[in-house]
Amino acid sequence: MADRSEKRVIVCGGGLSGLTAAVTALESGVPVTLLEKGPELGGNTALSGGMIWTFAEYEKARAAIPDGDPVLQWLVCDTIDEARTWLASQGVILGPHQVCHEGIGRGRQMQPPQAIAVLADRFGSLGGDLHLETALDSLILRNGSIHGVQVARGDRVEDEHARAVVLTTGGFQGNPELLSRYVIRDPDNLFLRSNPWSTGDGFLAATQVGASVSRGLDNFYGHALAAPPARFSKLQFRDVSQHYGQQSIAVNLHGERFADESDGNTEDTLNQRLAHQPQGKGFYIIDQELMACDEPHASGIVTRVIVERARVAGAPVVVAATIEELCRKLSPFGIPEQRLCREITEFNRMIESGQADELKPARRRHRKSLCRAPFHAVGVKASITFTMGGLQIDERARVLRRTAGSSPSAAIPPARAFSETDALSIAIGQEYRQTAIAGLYAAGCDTGNISHFEYMGGLAPALATGRVAGRSAAGFIKKVFG
Repeated sequence: MADRSEKRVIVCGGGLSGLTAAVTALESGVPVTLLEKGPELGGNTALSGGMIWTFAEYEKARAAIPDGDPVLQWLVCDTIDEARTWLASQGVILGPHQVCHEGIGRGRQMQPPQAIAVLADRFGSLGGDLHLETALDSLILRNGSIHGVQVARGDRVEDEHARAVVLTTGGFQGNPELLSRYVIRDPDNLFLRSNPWSTGDGFLAATQVGASVSRGLDNFYGHALAAPPARFSKLQFRDVSQHYGQQSIAVNLHGERFADESDGNTEDTLNQRLAHQPQGKGFYIIDQELMACDEPHASGIVTRVIVERARVAGAPVVVAATIEELCRKLSPFGIPEQRLCREITEFNRMIESGQADELKPARRRHRKSLCRAPFHAVGVKASITFTMGGLQIDERARVLRRTAGSSPSAAIPPARAFSETDALSIAIGQEYRQTAIAGLYAAGCDTGNISHFEYMGGLAPALATGRVAGRSAAGFIKKVFG
């Protein structure tokens, strides 16, 4: 006879995806224990701007992120409106629908502290069992099925039995060893723009019992931050994020452009390329026209405010009346003066002569020369907020086995929508050859390849996959125990 404690769902991680999965499972009538490694709930959600956005249309997501998982991208696009409606029904205050990211996305604004508090209260009122400062150590697997977790509490490791486990531990951006293995040769090139608790606990525990990993393990999301000697707290991450990078000339410490700055739908793609430059550092160079612009970036902040916050934090911020003076003032930071002058002069010449495509690297958008003094150069350093690669899951948020064959990669027919009755199954015209680890689910940043180099949102995938994982895990418990 099964131990009574097995007739529950254990959720590992108390950010948005974990709280969503836990409350969803409780609403399905199944007991839930929520384990959070940190001293408080919230995870990365607590540090976010609170905009729950993703692509407005699946086809636009596929066009922008063709290397991402089409099934999971469809899941997010097709279920996010229902998920946001559910979130509002819990008492979370959401703003009106907004068009964002140059018209390709739609989102609704929440206030993270209020949302976390509401979901935590709802979890408690439904009888959920919460354990803070309790870290996932490993998974208990018997005969190929999950039977619980081993958790670390202080210096003790203890068993917690359950037949369904949802992993929502937030990715592995806080683990330098995993970063050096999968993402970047030198993790010191990256600021950690995240909570310190996401160290790959879910990823490690699942792969140790045979879980499959996704594509895109070397991809990540983040924004360039004000460079050292700038000092700021985790609550100031958004204040010192340099969102205007796509409209700048971005140079590395050799004084060279290293990317098409305008690529992608946000500055995070430039940030990923910056991470692979020497020390992960460089300068974003802009002119007065951008400084004077009153149009806010995706962050809702205008450029001059971002630059001023970087200066106040202590970042290198250089101002000059001419390009030549700017290059001279940057030389004490190790930037070769003549090389930088040639780089900026050539950029301006090619832009003004209509030869932007011939630039190396080319400039696809924001084709504007630096021409209006004064000129500003802001020292920046790459950062990581969350990893984009992770565990491979299916449309039910089940973690897949490494030893199973993979399913054909197929685009999802636009006319096909998810429904409660088919438990989010997707008819793609071919049978899955994938098999799942019975009782193991994942959501949020523990999942992999929803975003792939390009960003599909953070909170929206967390919310959507959390709903699916909670519902699927609860359904599994009911199936096992009747």
